[in-house]
Amino acid sequence: MKELQNIISDRRKFIARLRFEDASANLVAFNKPFSEQRALIEAFDNPDVKTIVVLKPRQIGISTANCADTFYETYAARKPLRSLIIADHSKTTKSLFGKFVNFYDYLPPQLKAANSFRMNRVDKTLISNRTGALIDHMTARGDTHGRGWTYQRLIAEELAFWMHPEEVWGGLRSTLHDGPDSKIIIISTPNGPGDFYHSRVMAALEAERSGDQSVRFIFSRWADHDSYRKHPPSHWEPDEAEYLLSQQHNLDLMQLYWRHEMIYGVEGIGERRFRREYPLTVEDGFLVLEGAWFDVDYLNEVLNSLPPAIKNELRIYEEPRLDFDYVIGCDPSWCTGGDHAVACVMSEQGRVVAVLASNAGGEDLFSEKLSDLARKYRARVLCEANTGGAGRVVIKALLRENVSIWKSDKGQDWITHRGNKEMAYSWSRQMVNADVFDITDHTIIQEMMHIREDRGKIEGQDGYHDDHADAFVLACWALRTCPGFRGEDKHVIRRRGPKNRPMRRIQMACP
Repeated sequence: MKELQNIISDRRKFIARLRFEDASANLVAFNKPFSEQRALIEAFDNPDVKTIVVLKPRQIGISTANCADTFYETYAARKPLRSLIIADHSKTTKSLFGKFVNFYDYLPPQLKAANSFRMNRVDKTLISNRTGALIDHMTARGDTHGRGWTYQRLIAEELAFWMHPEEVWGGLRSTLHDGPDSKIIIISTPNGPGDFYHSRVMAALEAERSGDQSVRFIFSRWADHDSYRKHPPSHWEPDEAEYLLSQQHNLDLMQLYWRHEMIYGVEGIGERRFRREYPLTVEDGFLVLEGAWFDVDYLNEVLNSLPPAIKNELRIYEEPRLDFDYVIGCDPSWCTGGDHAVACVMSEQGRVVAVLASNAGGEDLFSEKLSDLARKYRARVLCEANTGGAGRVVIKALLRENVSIWKSDKGQDWITHRGNKEMAYSWSRQMVNADVFDITDHTIIQEMMHIREDRGKIEGQDGYHDDHADAFVLACWALRTCPGFRGEDKHVIRRRGPKNRPMRRIQMACP
């Protein structure tokens, strides 16, 4: 009895005893989860985490991990805990319900005897006979409102493919009871930019950047899973783009060939769809190449090459050097919870060395922080000064602190209008696409990837802000008059690598 209780009280020990059908319909134990499955289970186990958003490639077993943990929570509950699982399609709902049936049917006899369940295959529910804890299943549609119950756990499967997701989500959200057991779990493969799932991903990333411990974002690359490999024929060689991809993402020959066949093979799905359904980076699933202002593929490469993102309001990438000149581009705001006020510091070598981003505390507090930053780098500040905005207040505060302010050749502050915004963005595009700048900040790159021109307006699309991108562009414009800046292509050799690409440099890993 003591051993049985130890299993029930230990999430990992219990889950390791569950069995499910793998992709080949073989019954296997869930005792060797991969890293993303473990990260998901750890997030479930953390009572402080209330919202979990997962971005995944197709068919890697994340849903199995989610079902395993949901079954454990329902089994181990001491009260009528209710979980609602919503899927994009009736076939998905049937498949998920089948996992729970297998979990229960193949549960070790002692565990089954300790807490028996009754199943309704029509309604697709499992209910504990001991506590009344419930697992409910539904398929997303416009009239989904639950079954008149309240739930503690809401699990959205393949949210990117729901019909009318905002309407369905609004109805479901009202059925969720806020309390110590409440959790929202969103799991999906991306389906392009600008949809409801994309907005949830961006919200989760922003929450993590701001230090919100109640939100967890989990990303899984297709290249981290052994099933996505294929032996190439002896005559096959990767092309230049595939070679560069292998160097950037550390892919071996079998992974490259699997990818090649998935894109270009007889049953290939094309590169655009492949990148959405099998992402290597978070942004892969939301890329829009048509009409993008900057070179999106290049920016995606740069983003992937960066170390993990810094989540502070002030992000320092390089301390000031006495022999360098610095400039700051500033896109101000009133800092009242809406748009961020952003300051981007660039060195004369074209490197982003620091970023300050704040949307709380008011414009006076932002001005103080910006003054400190400008003094730290001895930088001249180009701050937007449009009428009605916070810029004029910020500039006055900087002048009181004797901070050097950028002026045009006519002695005027920068006032953004359609003509000079296009001019500044065009010049920065030329420099960025030529690999002149060293962009070190994740958020700046992510916003730049979604800048497009729409009906003559250059701005962020797909639900993205453009305040970081605007601050970067203003810094680039100020850099033009920085004495040490020469606009030289300093980083292309480091990033692009050698021109010769011998096949021997791609090692075939053993399966």
